[in-house]
Amino acid sequence: MNRCLRLILSCAILIPLLTGCWDRQELNELGIMLGLGVDKDGDMIKVSAQVVVPNEVTKAGGGKGTPVTQYEASAHTLFEAIQKLTETSPRRIFMAHIRVLVFGEEYARKDGIYDVIEALMREPTARPDYYVLVAKNTTASQLLNVLTPLDNIPAEKIFNSLDISSKTWSPTTTVTGDELMEFMLSPGIQPVITGVEILGNKNQSGSKENISTIRSPARLNTTGLSVFRKDKLIGWLTEDESKGYNYIRDNVESNVSHLPCREKGNVTLKALRTSTKRKAKVVNGKPIISIDVKNVSSIGAVECGIKIGSMKVLKELESDSEERLIELMQNSVNSVKRKFHVDIFGFGQEVYHADPKLFKKMEKDWDKHFEELDIKYKANVQIKRVGTLDDSFKNEMKE
Repeated sequence: MNRCLRLILSCAILIPLLTGCWDRQELNELGIMLGLGVDKDGDMIKVSAQVVVPNEVTKAGGGKGTPVTQYEASAHTLFEAIQKLTETSPRRIFMAHIRVLVFGEEYARKDGIYDVIEALMREPTARPDYYVLVAKNTTASQLLNVLTPLDNIPAEKIFNSLDISSKTWSPTTTVTGDELMEFMLSPGIQPVITGVEILGNKNQSGSKENISTIRSPARLNTTGLSVFRKDKLIGWLTEDESKGYNYIRDNVESNVSHLPCREKGNVTLKALRTSTKRKAKVVNGKPIISIDVKNVSSIGAVECGIKIGSMKVLKELESDSEERLIELMQNSVNSVKRKFHVDIFGFGQEVYHADPKLFKKMEKDWDKHFEELDIKYKANVQIKRVGTLDDSFKNEMKE
């Protein structure tokens, strides 16, 4: 009897562990989507899925066609449209490897992006580490239709370009799906998303001719930052305004910029390390924001006859660079106050950390308080390296 009971208990324990992969999906039955585009189609939402063509990305079978294909469908909701893609796609669309989510500018302006972001965050198969972008002056469908050289999968190209650009070029930044959701839900800050545009001849963007020449007729270019109020696009920052925003938000890792000499010409500076600290304090019931930027740079090029080996000259360059950084940040904040009237810098969050009760009183009208906010700027620049040369030879050149 005991032996029979043990056998029954063993079977009861082991059988649930032997059910196998009940939800398995064969690779040859899936369409791997790397890029997802969202556009407006009348009263409906239009999705564009950039799907990998397996035979074209393998060493054995590639070269005959394009490495990706694009399927499109429109419906009243996001997942209805994605399911509807099976009307034209021979495979079920697999969403676990999405690299970029692109919103068309018209959709971002008129419909807002919250519903799409929430739907993707709710979907267990979609990982929230994809980069979110806005297609500037075009649709997401058109942007995902551009074939790219070097990285033959366009979604990978966009992801890699933005990833590298955000680390080496200060006007761009990255925002993932979960970060964007946090921006939209957190008080005291409004979302900012990098834009992408198509340069050149759009008519050849989706053909193999676009990658058969040294210079592609149509090219993808990350450009500036888009400003949102809650979940709707309201405008764009210029390149300098985008730089100022990223310095304030501590998004700058390294950068290259020029600084006018006190004489004729320019000096190129390479930022090696940059860090920004933001802090709020309350004085007589009014919040004051302090921004402190610390930058370590090296000299990349000298186009004027200054003596780089002189400590006096280096101190002058450091002082001029500090003034330039403060000017960038001030102009960015003043422009956003004047044109958009929203706090994209997160100053409200700093006020909340300093005095939660005060911020709760201001929260409903924070954007109005933002326009009157007192902001103190401070920059400290140190030039640690001058390259492999000391003084420039420019003054010694013979006429």
